[in-house]
Amino acid sequence: MFYTIREVAVQLRISLSMAYALVSRGELVCYEIGSCKRVHQQDLDAYLAAQRKETTRLPKNVERHF
Repeated sequence: MFYTIREVAVQLRISLSMAYALVSRGELVCYEIGSCKRVHQQDLDAYLAAQRKETTRLPKNVERHF
């Protein structure tokens, strides 16, 4: 399945300009069909997988200041 950049922005809950920025920087792969840009579901999944960050737990004797 292919998504428009607007649909990608909605799915990721980011602005349309941020979605276009991800594409223009090459962080999110897209296909250009004529003047239209489309993102494939697999490419969106790969982008999301690359963005995943695991949180690290602090030792029990360390307190956070926020």
